[in-house]
Amino acid sequence: MARPRKRRRGCDFQMPVNNKTKDILKIAENVLGAQVALAKKDNAAAASTLRDAVAVQDTLKYDEPQDWFYPVRESLGGVLLMSGDAKGAELVFREDLARNLRNPRSLFGLDQALKAQERNSDAWFVEQEFRKAWKGSAEELRVEDLV
Repeated sequence: MARPRKRRRGCDFQMPVNNKTKDILKIAENVLGAQVALAKKDNAAAASTLRDAVAVQDTLKYDEPQDWFYPVRESLGGVLLMSGDAKGAELVFREDLARNLRNPRSLFGLDQALKAQERNSDAWFVEQEFRKAWKGSAEELRVEDLV
């Protein structure tokens, strides 16, 4: 009769999460491409490359610290707002907030998107959440800072 294995006390060793370097570099390439497109006043190209970056970022495995340092949806929402697509920006910021609860930059972007759609009562509630989450002066943040 086989003896049962003894369990070791303490935590089990877990292999580190390894996202592929090529994926991280693809996000960087797309974010940089969006910056170049914005410098050329091509907001449509900037939004397109940021959508590609978001798609890659969504495939990354969770790790602490994160392999890419900020949610790219912040930048995509900012570009959409600057392009006049407040409804599209609202959707992007809401998607980010579903993934990154109380992200102050996305709360700010959502507030601005709602105000651009003249949904001021909705914006008032979001602005209150932003003020609770933001650790600086609200006057310090602009839509352009999200990009």
